[in-house]
Amino acid sequence: MAAPSASASSPQVQAEIAMLLNGPAGKPPSGVVPEFQHPPNLDAVFIATTTLCATVAFLAVTIRLYTKQYLMRSRAYEDYVIVSALIGEISFIVTSTYILKSGGGIHMWDLRLKDFFRVLYWLNISSMIYGIVIFLIKLSILLQYIGIFVPTRKGNMALFVAIHIVIWSLFIFYLANTIFEIVLCQPREKIWNLLITSGHCFDINAPPMATGVFNIISDFAILVLPIAPIWKLQMAVRKKTMIAAIFATGIVHTYSPHLVPSACATSVLRTVYTWKIVQNSDVSYNIFRMGLWTVAEMATGILVSCLPVMPRFFQHFGLKISSTLSHGSKSLSKRGQESVSNNVTSQRRFPLWYKRSGNMSGTGGSDTLVGEHDTQAEGQREYIMLENFEMPKLRNKELPELPDVLAYGRGTRREDIETGMFAA
Repeated sequence: MAAPSASASSPQVQAEIAMLLNGPAGKPPSGVVPEFQHPPNLDAVFIATTTLCATVAFLAVTIRLYTKQYLMRSRAYEDYVIVSALIGEISFIVTSTYILKSGGGIHMWDLRLKDFFRVLYWLNISSMIYGIVIFLIKLSILLQYIGIFVPTRKGNMALFVAIHIVIWSLFIFYLANTIFEIVLCQPREKIWNLLITSGHCFDINAPPMATGVFNIISDFAILVLPIAPIWKLQMAVRKKTMIAAIFATGIVHTYSPHLVPSACATSVLRTVYTWKIVQNSDVSYNIFRMGLWTVAEMATGILVSCLPVMPRFFQHFGLKISSTLSHGSKSLSKRGQESVSNNVTSQRRFPLWYKRSGNMSGTGGSDTLVGEHDTQAEGQREYIMLENFEMPKLRNKELPELPDVLAYGRGTRREDIETGMFAA
């Protein structure tokens, strides 16, 4: 990033510029004294938010890739797209870290003007990354819709066309938005260097405001698209509602009869903070809070994209855990039975020097005293005893087999939902 510059013809002007750059970036409220050394900040909130969101997104993508690769034996284009989105979110968090180090999350009157320039620089970079990441997340979700509900055009031509209209609308908008962020000012340095008086800029508030409104509209469009085909599934209404919640909302709030999508909620909150930035002069503080909601929006979108395959993952490991616990319980029961039987037979067993000849069942035999320990006979008695008290082994039929449609195929399909764990 180039250092701030301004044309100056005298040392006095240079001194005034230096004083301006080292002064507060904004006018403090009445009675407030600027604090440059240890100003109040959002560092702790940033670390907690980004750590949580990055962890959730990473685990969701890891579970998705494991399920598709090892359980469903298939991979699709949307899997590669969501991995790219995860990399993009990490890149966005990195740029947000630079914003934090430059003074993001600090009130304008506690931030030096020269540091505010660096905040604007990294903000412009993160804005370009944001549009790409959000597009990839939504593209992954929509590609799943195609694979599940309309793998062929003939299945539901109206839904097929609607999904493609949304995909291309997203592509055109986010491409235009990214280009607009690049050419926002001429020269580009004017985006972050407020001392440059030459050149020109477009309305700087236009891209974030337009993006916020478009995100809300597109989120609700993606929310509505799968409702109709899900309602045609052959299953109970309650289970249809659960499927709709997974595909359309991810995490839902059940405080009311209505489903409130968290992905849409984060978009709305981000837009609210965008409006606050426009109407409030405390840009460095509000813009960082908006960035925190942006990270949450990305993580929620990635989670929503990965949720359709998660029932398969938890179903698989649920059966494994159930089998392990069942084996452990039966093993403990078996050992207890053996311990009881050993105590009982030890009280009824003849001494080692006493041997029963003839039939082991006790008919037609005679008791004989021997002068030495008969190891073979004792071993036989032990073997018979263990065999008689052995617990039945766990049969394969005790564990329900997974439907074949969930194990193989290109990707998640409509049949997977109808025969999956929600159909039971």
